[in-house]
Amino acid sequence: MVTMATSIQVSRELHEKLKVLKQRMDVETFEELLTRLIARPRQASRARFGAHPNMKAFAHRDESHAP
Repeated sequence: MVTMATSIQVSRELHEKLKVLKQRMDVETFEELLTRLIARPRQASRARFGAHPNMKAFAHRDESHAP
């Protein structure tokens, strides 16, 4: 299989962030970095589940059946 190189344009700011991430993830090329980022499973942050440090525990009360 023969592959051809392709270029993509990103801002300088994003390029710097990608370079830092490339070092942090210990990869040698941007292709390897992007491949790993795409392949890794997405982890939802706790913020997506309504987690709040001061939130009280949920207690179900069905008032339609109250005596």
